[in-house]
Amino acid sequence: MQEIAELLVERGGLTPSEILPGLRAVTVRGATLHKEPLTPGTLKNKMDVRVFHGRYFEARDEGRYARRAG
Repeated sequence: MQEIAELLVERGGLTPSEILPGLRAVTVRGATLHKEPLTPGTLKNKMDVRVFHGRYFEARDEGRYARRAG
């Protein structure tokens, strides 16, 4: 999630489909080996959980996410 947060700071609000190509290959591979492939859908679910709990990210218009201030 730290890597995603850094991308959002650099590029602003992004959708999960826009975030995935910006992640390091080792991150995507590690997610696949650990539990499940990192797809736009799984990434959205993981980010939605953090938005719900008020951690790391906030939801924006058109399915975009931004880094939460603070």
